[in-house]
Amino acid sequence: MKKVMIALVAICGLAGGAASLRAQESTPPKVLVIDRESVKFGKDAGHEKNEAAFAKAFAAAKRPDHYLGTTTLSGPDEAVYFAGFDSYAQWGEAEKLSSDPKMQAVFGPLMEKDGDYVSDGHQAIATLNDKWSYHANVDIAPMRFFEIENIHLRPGHDKDWEDLVALFKATADKINLDESDIFYEVRYGAPDGTILIFTPRKALADLDAAMGQGKAFNDALGPDGQKKWADLLHAAVESARTDLLEFDPVMSYPPDSWVKEDPAFWKPKPAMAAKPSAAAKKSEEPAKK
Repeated sequence: MKKVMIALVAICGLAGGAASLRAQESTPPKVLVIDRESVKFGKDAGHEKNEAAFAKAFAAAKRPDHYLGTTTLSGPDEAVYFAGFDSYAQWGEAEKLSSDPKMQAVFGPLMEKDGDYVSDGHQAIATLNDKWSYHANVDIAPMRFFEIENIHLRPGHDKDWEDLVALFKATADKINLDESDIFYEVRYGAPDGTILIFTPRKALADLDAAMGQGKAFNDALGPDGQKKWADLLHAAVESARTDLLEFDPVMSYPPDSWVKEDPAFWKPKPAMAAKPSAAAKKSEEPAKK
């Protein structure tokens, strides 16, 4: 939806099993926990290495709460992590597990080390709005990017927003829009009326196709529909921003099903050190007396 919104704004003036982002085409998690870390300038490599240690520790402990690690390609330099749950109760069980002294002993030093690379952190909790979402059932394993539109609604304009979403979905169906737009309402950690729209992409080349779909969407609305869209957009939306995030398998603890579906990406083999040449070996030999 975000690319459609932006195009029209330019014209009109805008987990393992049950837990965590599921593998295969299924309903997204009902509760999404989002952790953002502001990475210090020049510390990306060290931060990624420490986050890889986190993921390995999760795997060694056989934690049930899987998560997806991403990095920003736009906006501030951040690492953003997503963990999904079927309920707040299930999230509570994961939090209880994190408080276990044995887990604290493992993850405490890694958390302390993270302070060398991170200047700030922020957590938000959002819930799925399946009614607003478009083609929400999607296989995340082959995806590599998220477009995330952060929308702040005007207070008291819920009806305008509902009408705007209805117009979007009706027009998207009309042109058979080839994308998934998954809507989450942020419940904690952001101003009231904050909506996040996730659009997963397999490649950056998909963004080129999305631009063409934006024009098709515009044409399907027609002049009257475009005016209605602009009016509803102005009435309902106070601000909007879209960012692009890239999946980072090294900083992720993916479900086994994702790894099985695409092991080359989700479980990359460590880079092998190059073997020294014969000349190099000879130069390393101690000089004969």
